[in-house]
Amino acid sequence: MKNFDTSRIKSAFTLIELIFVIIIIGILAGVASSTFKDNHLQNDAQFILAKIRQAQYKGIGFEHNNFGTAGALANDSHGCIELTKASLEERASDGNLVYSLHADVNTPNSTLCFDAKGRPHENSFDGALLSTPKVITLNYNGETQKISILPVSGYAIINCN
Repeated sequence: MKNFDTSRIKSAFTLIELIFVIIIIGILAGVASSTFKDNHLQNDAQFILAKIRQAQYKGIGFEHNNFGTAGALANDSHGCIELTKASLEERASDGNLVYSLHADVNTPNSTLCFDAKGRPHENSFDGALLSTPKVITLNYNGETQKISILPVSGYAIINCN
């Protein structure tokens, strides 16, 4: 039986092996980084949807017609949201911008109000209930996303393209 010669055992990686491993790690990192790409359009749509639902929840249970004494605050904007880019961006109490929209917001008749039952009204509480779905169109880098607010229920959804 022959003795095993331990002097021929490699004690380190060769340069070619290290280069090959680095190339594989680079390829895997490139593929993985593309999956973490920020989708500004989808983020903006989710943010606006949350703001619409917040306005609806603020309006639910808030009686706009009989609030206060002698009609005071009868036309309060509690439960209303202006659907323009500038008004939808989130600002902290000190005025600093917390969330800035990347997409352009396109909405005809840009104010939406929710009454005490959560029903949507066009422009103010004096206006009629929404009779057709209100569509908010977001545009960013040639892509479009739409948010629909349904009449009667006021349910807001992001339309799948």
